[in-house]
Amino acid sequence: MDNNRKDSRTTPDDEKAAQNAVGMSHFSRKLVPLDEYAERQGISSDIVEKQGQLGVIQIRKFKGQKFVVDVPVEQLSEFENEPAPETETITVKPRATAVSRLFTAGLAFVLIIIIAGVFLLYMDAQQKLDNLSADYTALQNKYNDTTAASQQVKTLQQELAGSKVEFARIQNRITTSKTELAKIQSDLNKARQNLDSVQTELSGVQGQISLSRVEIESVQNGLNDSKKGLDTLHSQNAEASTK
Repeated sequence: MDNNRKDSRTTPDDEKAAQNAVGMSHFSRKLVPLDEYAERQGISSDIVEKQGQLGVIQIRKFKGQKFVVDVPVEQLSEFENEPAPETETITVKPRATAVSRLFTAGLAFVLIIIIAGVFLLYMDAQQKLDNLSADYTALQNKYNDTTAASQQVKTLQQELAGSKVEFARIQNRITTSKTELAKIQSDLNKARQNLDSVQTELSGVQGQISLSRVEIESVQNGLNDSKKGLDTLHSQNAEASTK
């Protein structure tokens, strides 16, 4: 019992021997007693041992007393890669406490909540992205439809402009045709008037021809009578000359 108490006590000579042993290593880092280190950091010894279990700090045991390697946090990785000093080292077995268990459970719960939240955010963002993609596709289709409709409207406007030109040309043709038709009708009226005049003249000529025929017949009858008289006279002259 007394021997254990004696072993657990640390004398200045033991601390000096421990520091000399550490000083012989190529790290040249001093060892701070665990209680002193915890008091300096303002935390409990259990938390310091927990940090040692997690690898945040390094704990050494020399002559039954626990020491903490006084190394800055940024140099811990370098310290861990170097060989350990030629002192008696121990592997600190984790000592579960209610606080540590609660801390671990709370940390795990928080991590689960964070992972679930990140997953939900990812799913929500993915859903929004899908909705945006669908909206973009719909807008693109509407834009394409609008472009096609605008092109059709332009084509119809061009066709309408061409139809207007053609209609104006047809109207000009109709106006010209009406003018020509009026002229033709005027010429026909003149031709009818001329035909009526010709018919009137023909009627007069036919009447004159009828009169001429009567006169010709009377002249011909007179000539026939004259011929008969001449024949008679000729025959009489012939008879008279024979006598």
